[in-house]
Amino acid sequence: MNSTRIALVNGTVADGSWIYPVAKELGVELVEGPAGTPEEVSKLTQGCSAIMISLHRMTPAIIDAFAPTVKIIGRAGVGLDTIDVEYAKSRNIAVVNQPLYAIHEVSNHAVAMMLALHRGLFAANTWTREKGWGGATDMTKVHSIQDCTIGVIGCGRIGQSAISKLLPFAKKVVGFDPAAAVNLYGIEMVDTLDELLEQCQMITLHAPYLPSTHHMIGAAQIAKMPKGSIIVNVSRGGLIDEAALADGLTSGQISGAGLDVFQAEPLPSDSPLRNVPNLILSPHMAWYSESSGPRLIEWTIRDVFTYVNSNGINHGNFAAGPF
Repeated sequence: MNSTRIALVNGTVADGSWIYPVAKELGVELVEGPAGTPEEVSKLTQGCSAIMISLHRMTPAIIDAFAPTVKIIGRAGVGLDTIDVEYAKSRNIAVVNQPLYAIHEVSNHAVAMMLALHRGLFAANTWTREKGWGGATDMTKVHSIQDCTIGVIGCGRIGQSAISKLLPFAKKVVGFDPAAAVNLYGIEMVDTLDELLEQCQMITLHAPYLPSTHHMIGAAQIAKMPKGSIIVNVSRGGLIDEAALADGLTSGQISGAGLDVFQAEPLPSDSPLRNVPNLILSPHMAWYSESSGPRLIEWTIRDVFTYVNSNGINHGNFAAGPF
């Protein structure tokens, strides 16, 4: 029996130990290489039944360059904004992603950023290192989280995980998600983004990046928040107008922000975010733990293998297909 050949785009896997043992177990032949141009992807996918990617862009031109043997795109991650899913569907190419692999890692990262900002830990750390000691009120203003209303924008799996962790801390948790089918236990769901913004002192974003959510937090939205609010984004950088956020932090309208994602990644050296106060930055790592990385890669390769050989999947979600 011939082995299944899978094209593995460079940069999809951070550690080879996450994929090579699974590929060997399944009898998969991995073909590794770049896929940044149609010419590269055409060469990479020759004789392959599937292609595995991370945040690589799958445009119509790239998809058109696939070898005719390719049946499925395996997205090692959650978001699908880098893949033209509808075009893949029109070409009878399935797309599978992994929305469940790092629910707790991502929600924990968001909550950790919120609590660190709320308690002024970074300001206190800097003060203590540079000045040695001081009164608590000299370092930063800390509001009681028990008196705060927390807003969760996007109440899918990760948003719900964040909500469960935030409920014990806050006076109230408010959710906004036009796609939510039912009200969620323990929180107040609102009908508009403005309703959430106007009453929440702390906000965390867990929405997908779509044309309708591009810069959903901009200057007008920041102006609606209570002065001194905190905002955290571990979802997609394009949800926030970064220039408007920088202005809000500089003016004090926003007292603190935490970002794990950016509109351009890596964060450009000339980004206005690099020179504003009370901003925690992390390099798109909310997904990571010692178990989530291997889990993501194993689930993805097993799903594309299963699809190629039986038109099913075991772990992820079909974004396009089966056909």
